[in-house]
Amino acid sequence: KPGLDTELFLQRFRNERQILADLEHPNIARLLDGDTTQDGLPYFVMELVEGKPIDEYCNSGSLPLEERLKLFVSVCSAVAHAHRHSVIHRDLKPSNILVSAEGVPKLLDFGIAKVLTSAPAGEARTTLSAMTPEYASPEQVRGGAISTATDVYSLGVVLYKVLTGRSPYRYSGSSPYEIAREICEMDLTKPSVAVRGAAGGGADALAKRLSGDLDDIVLKALRK
Repeated sequence: KPGLDTELFLQRFRNERQILADLEHPNIARLLDGDTTQDGLPYFVMELVEGKPIDEYCNSGSLPLEERLKLFVSVCSAVAHAHRHSVIHRDLKPSNILVSAEGVPKLLDFGIAKVLTSAPAGEARTTLSAMTPEYASPEQVRGGAISTATDVYSLGVVLYKVLTGRSPYRYSGSSPYEIAREICEMDLTKPSVAVRGAAGGGADALAKRLSGDLDDIVLKALRK
């Protein structure tokens, strides 16, 4: 894009290209090619992914619980693959997890990902402008050091929404301070409780199925 030719941006662009080149997984959008233009600007060619965000896909198709969990397990497999390559995504959210018409989820956008080994321990950080606060971890909104646990937290937010149809947060305002306070301090409602009394039939039955292991897994991922 015009204006995005600063050395910092170009370095991030090259970084993303290298990250994608190193990641080969059926649930991560593939890098097909990469080179430099005659003007010296780097580019890459990615697999075209046509699909819906994972929460929208689940809701529009009224997917049963088991199918939602199968999709999410595939997403976890992709993130685990990235983590084994010392890569943190840092911006996991439904719009970066598209599901094709065939039901295959694809993880996108490693633009703000960080190769852990590229910085001294404890120096990998995320700025507010390089993340989506609604899916960010407490350490991200505080500007602290990040780790693979940062992605696990974001996966917990995504899973909460996939299971309940709503965010785990109820923001009292839209200022960065209020969002940070909600993420870092406020207790979260169990998914099984969040779906009780929801519009439509089957809410109580779903609450019963979420109660127990699924509640525990989601809240474990979302521990402050």
